[in-house]
Amino acid sequence: MQTGKPTDVTELSREGLLEMVSLLLGDVLVHYGMWFTETVKHMGVRTALEREKEVLKQYYPLAANRLAPHFGIEMTDGLPTALASKSREELLLLIADIAKTWLTGDGLWFQALEAKFDMNRAKVVNDVCWSHFAHMEAFKIKQFLELGDSGGLHALEQALSLRIYSTINAYSTSWDLDGSLLFKMTECRVQSARRRKDMEDYPCKSAGIIEHTEFATEIDSRISTECVWCPPDRVPDQEFCTWRFRMN
Repeated sequence: MQTGKPTDVTELSREGLLEMVSLLLGDVLVHYGMWFTETVKHMGVRTALEREKEVLKQYYPLAANRLAPHFGIEMTDGLPTALASKSREELLLLIADIAKTWLTGDGLWFQALEAKFDMNRAKVVNDVCWSHFAHMEAFKIKQFLELGDSGGLHALEQALSLRIYSTINAYSTSWDLDGSLLFKMTECRVQSARRRKDMEDYPCKSAGIIEHTEFATEIDSRISTECVWCPPDRVPDQEFCTWRFRMN
């Protein structure tokens, strides 16, 4: 029975083909993430992180060289020429925009699940995602900075400064008299936006405990994490959350 719908990609209109391009690019990103997630589930996060590093090393140049010509992107030494020629100041602006884009995706996923189900079910997914993300982020920063496995709290302080949200949120680190490291978030885009709308702070403590613990122990397995305060706790007006790290 004829339905009038295209049965092959070659039958799509130009507008349909443009829409198909966006769908397929999304498929590529999601499928890559599925491989990582399932490797974590079946073989452990350490194996997933190690294998993803090797996959990306081979995958990025292949994908970039294959797709760049379609977008009129000129390549220089494996990087888009427009990127390779940017100044230091322009690269800092780009990094900030990448971080904002990441945060937008995080928020939209949460809102999509909250709208379909409820906040509690969205928080369950959110907490698991933050667990995986913090572990992955620490693993990559640790290798980027060549910190080794026993860098202690000083290595953690270095790594915290390169977290993706550290480029768009204000923070401070300090050392307590007992030798512990204090990390204070003094500006948070998410909570600041909620406060501007006269909304209560988002209760991010459960995700924060998982996130900071995973990040710290990946930097050095001897580090323990304590939440000083984080919403729904009442926090000082000049802070949004504070975390204490100690050496076991």
